[in-house]
Amino acid sequence: MGKATPKSDAKGKSGKNKDDEGKGIVDTIKSFFRGKDPRTPVKGVAPRIKNVVLMHFRGLFGMLVPICALTWQGKKGVNSITVQCMWLWMLWFFLLQPVAIPATGLIPIFILPMAGVMPTIETCVCYMNENIVLFILTGMLLLLLNNSGVDRRIALKLLCSGDACQFSGKRLVFKCSTAAFFLSMFSSRLITSSMITQMVTPALMDLQSATSRYRDSEPDYDEMRYIINNAIQTASAIGSTAILHSAYATLCFKAIWCQSAPKGTEYPDIFNYMQYSAFAFPVALLIHILNFAYHMMLINRFVGKPMSSNSMNELRKSLLKHKSSLPPSVTVHEKLTVFFSILALIVFFFRWSSFLEHMGWAAFSKEKGAPEIPGLKDATVAALFVIALHILPKSFGFVKLLIAEKRSELPPNKPESAILWWRFVDKNLNYGYMFLIGSGVALQAAIQDTGLDKIIGAHFGKAFTGRSWNTSLFLVCLVTVIFANVMTGVAACVSFLPFVLSMAVEPKAKVFRSHPWPSKVYVGALGVGVGCSFGYMFPFMYTPAYFCHYTGKVPVKKMAKYSIGSVIISLIVLWLALVYWAPYLWDPTDKGITPVATATVSPSGNGTTHAGAGPAAKPTPPPPGPAKPPAKKP
Repeated sequence: MGKATPKSDAKGKSGKNKDDEGKGIVDTIKSFFRGKDPRTPVKGVAPRIKNVVLMHFRGLFGMLVPICALTWQGKKGVNSITVQCMWLWMLWFFLLQPVAIPATGLIPIFILPMAGVMPTIETCVCYMNENIVLFILTGMLLLLLNNSGVDRRIALKLLCSGDACQFSGKRLVFKCSTAAFFLSMFSSRLITSSMITQMVTPALMDLQSATSRYRDSEPDYDEMRYIINNAIQTASAIGSTAILHSAYATLCFKAIWCQSAPKGTEYPDIFNYMQYSAFAFPVALLIHILNFAYHMMLINRFVGKPMSSNSMNELRKSLLKHKSSLPPSVTVHEKLTVFFSILALIVFFFRWSSFLEHMGWAAFSKEKGAPEIPGLKDATVAALFVIALHILPKSFGFVKLLIAEKRSELPPNKPESAILWWRFVDKNLNYGYMFLIGSGVALQAAIQDTGLDKIIGAHFGKAFTGRSWNTSLFLVCLVTVIFANVMTGVAACVSFLPFVLSMAVEPKAKVFRSHPWPSKVYVGALGVGVGCSFGYMFPFMYTPAYFCHYTGKVPVKKMAKYSIGSVIISLIVLWLALVYWAPYLWDPTDKGITPVATATVSPSGNGTTHAGAGPAAKPTPPPPGPAKPPAKKP
């Protein structure tokens, strides 16, 4: 008998070659998507160009596309095309971010004067007006609670409440998101989201490593961390929309809205603190309730397994450790910051509102001829409090100088810090966004000066205004939310709000009121201002999502996956509120909101004239020659 044929030989060479061939094809396909060994030498010109494009595509495409557009589209003397090209350039920079976002806000300062659209002085005035001063000063007031540390005490009080059974995944979603929601209304939403994320993330990461051997019985705490941190950042963004100055996008919206009135006119002060919060707080609260319920469903869906009692106890101990960094009792500084925060809001809310029938405390100063416009604006209130908080001491230590009976009882001979520390404010205030907001104001002014708003209203705007009112409002909200999730919220407001304000302009008087947008544009503008804060999906700088990704160590894919539900919830609730709630608050008679002419003092000082109604009549000069004596009476 001959030798038995081996199994490998029985298959034959052809079979072996087919297996190797199949593996080779798969490996070849994978090699196109797999990164090469970093030690591989780069040979030839083509690979070097490829590396430059892959590593620097933001700078290359970010600069080449606008330059080509400006050289191709621009026409001498046609300023509307120049403004349109500048608008697209800014939008492209906001999307790709080849430079810092605030640096993009400087584009109108050199484009508009050099193209002859607006003088330099007129352009620069757009970067420092009442609303931009309000942005800077209220940003300081928002840091008041963060300055004293009372925000940390409140957050830990809520997070550490209850016994061990109150530290399950769903309970943590509720406690963390509720703390983030309310603290973001009265303090900096960036510091709030960062602080709560820093408390929760290490505790859950330690729990994940401690229970790695019991993964069959314990839940995946990494997945739980992703969901909880996502709930924190969405709640912070939602809560910041409840009060006018708590989010950058809402202040940007108000600044551009005030600029949109025709020259010589001004819109009534409808977006005051009281009326805005009467709309925004119920909307934000409803979105918040639906949002944390949605994240609880995510815990059930993707975590599934319940936590053991030992794990909940360990999580509670980890969070309680943070209390050791707080003073044992509430300090005088903390009490003062809470008091002045509440007092500032009361003064803001009762300054002016149509709810008060124009009887707010600022009613004594009104624009002549325009009783719906108060002379004292919110920036005056903010400046008053910022100055006072930098003067008043943070405690009553100076009283000991008056009541001490012995020299040993005297306090240390050094100045006492103010309630609001300038160094803390200077470090945590984002000054750069004043250029971004100013660019939106300058863009809106240039659109009106060049007549581009009428072109948009007659052509591009009809894609929105040509539909029913409810449908067009939904489209505005949809585009706003999409923009807010592909760029920062303020950049989205700068890019899209001028379009919404322009599409409401009727090009001809004979078709006036062919759609409700001219008198109800405030509703669409409000939707853009609030909706630009709903950017949850990607970690742009100066947003709560940034800290969710970098501090909470949540992958971008997980953020996008878990945030899409929050985006849809926010979109639907905002749209319904704009359709039903906003008209009831601002325009119950359905007459619309239109700008009114303001009164200005004439240059000669001989009286007032209504701006927008033409210049005052000049007195007729006397004829030349000597003056004649008056005629005697008979």
